[in-house]
Amino acid sequence: MPSTSASHPPPPHGLRSLNAPSLPDRSPFGFGAQATGGGAASENNTYVVDNMMDLRAVLKLDTPRTVYVRGEIRGSQINETFRGDCQYYIDSSGVPEYNFTLYIMALNATYTDAVKRAVAADGMFEGRNASEYLALLNHQNGWRGTAQNVQKSWESIDAQGNLTLIGMDSSAHLNGISLIFNSRSNIIIRNLQLSSPRDCFPSPETYPATWNARYDAISFVTTTNAWVDGNTFADNLSGFVAPDEFLWGWQVDRYDGLFDVEDGSDSITFSHNIVANHHKSLLWGGGEKEGPRDVGKMRFTVFGNRFANSSSRNPLMRFGTFYIVDNVFGNYDNEPPLFDEDGAGLERRGDRFSGREMRRDGFEGQGETPYLPDFEYNMGIYNLSSVLVSGNIFAQTGSYANDTTRIFTFQNLATPSTPARFCSPPDIPPSSSYPYPQLSSLSHPQSAFNGAAINLTANVVAAFAYHLEAKTDSVPGGLVVQDCEGFAGQDMPVAFEDADDVLDYVQRNAGQGGGL
Repeated sequence: MPSTSASHPPPPHGLRSLNAPSLPDRSPFGFGAQATGGGAASENNTYVVDNMMDLRAVLKLDTPRTVYVRGEIRGSQINETFRGDCQYYIDSSGVPEYNFTLYIMALNATYTDAVKRAVAADGMFEGRNASEYLALLNHQNGWRGTAQNVQKSWESIDAQGNLTLIGMDSSAHLNGISLIFNSRSNIIIRNLQLSSPRDCFPSPETYPATWNARYDAISFVTTTNAWVDGNTFADNLSGFVAPDEFLWGWQVDRYDGLFDVEDGSDSITFSHNIVANHHKSLLWGGGEKEGPRDVGKMRFTVFGNRFANSSSRNPLMRFGTFYIVDNVFGNYDNEPPLFDEDGAGLERRGDRFSGREMRRDGFEGQGETPYLPDFEYNMGIYNLSSVLVSGNIFAQTGSYANDTTRIFTFQNLATPSTPARFCSPPDIPPSSSYPYPQLSSLSHPQSAFNGAAINLTANVVAAFAYHLEAKTDSVPGGLVVQDCEGFAGQDMPVAFEDADDVLDYVQRNAGQGGGL
């Protein structure tokens, strides 16, 4: 068994000896404007890490610090010479007889009933003593959690706040690492590639391909004052990671979210990031039980990001206030529209914009891998959320490239007394007296879809009407549209004249290394 002795944090690197990376000249803004991270970097609080042991040690320090990541760090690194894998986690868990195949078999009633019949006949089953085999199967579900906890102990980090975490250059990659911030504040994360761990021990939800995996690349729980800027979130830069083909037709998806936030977190700005090649990307807001802790908090500014082949949760929003401004959503759509698109807000191509083509550079489209899951939706408006949108660009390819019915989805909008609210300032007709002067800086540019202007207010009205017919979780009045009075003004770092300017800016500035 490899040595697992605890490591100590590396000594601080004096700033005079550190070649700090060149980063775009940006500062926190929006709801996360008060984030200070590790504060002023000094010779005594600046670290450079290039391995999992030092990264863990430095992120667990409870003092303000700036941490630079050099190169790729893998969450499975156990020590200087050894990396763990799924079998290592089982072997070191105290439940060495756990087996993922047996776990899946044990969940199949038809299979276990056959074993029970063999037990009743005091016989054998598939060459084994049936009674002993049934006992082994019955242990698998409990053992799964034990083995999973071992993986979590290695591949996740319970990080402290008052942290500035920065990638040194384009090689900086936290690969298979889950950063968990629980009841923390003052966090700045920039210039990194982040990939969530591949869960060795997920649990199935719906046959054949829906699974509950455990890990996010970043998780905020009751965490405040954060700025996440200029990073690339992706399982794989060249395309989706296909699920594992498994027993009895199961397709095992071992990934959960990229950046999930819950339990009364607040004051967060998510800017200039790329979110790519992932299924369930950004879940912001817990379930019904967490609602009381989220209401009045969970405020996000989302600006200048590029979503590329992110097939859902861009983001999914519950209970909070979300400003989704000047982002680019690039995806494919190979499924027919959900409803008749007449009245869904799309104007004739060329009504306002030149419709400049999005640069295709390996994110959108099929990429190097043949696996391409169905695109589901971009923004999810759930449970009491208040959502403001302005200047967003949708560039869609695929068999149904002009399908506008999957921009929004909804769930649990069932309380007209406390409805979700939707505001799109650019869709308010111009007049001599703008009805919401506090939002004048957000009244342009108009959002665009494949080069044509799109009225997102009309789109969300049509999509919600379809949802009310197709689902039973929401009711008329559960969503109030263009009631913008409760939205405060907010200045973004850059103002744009039209959609083409947004597209150019985001393509130059989003992601790790963007803006240089």
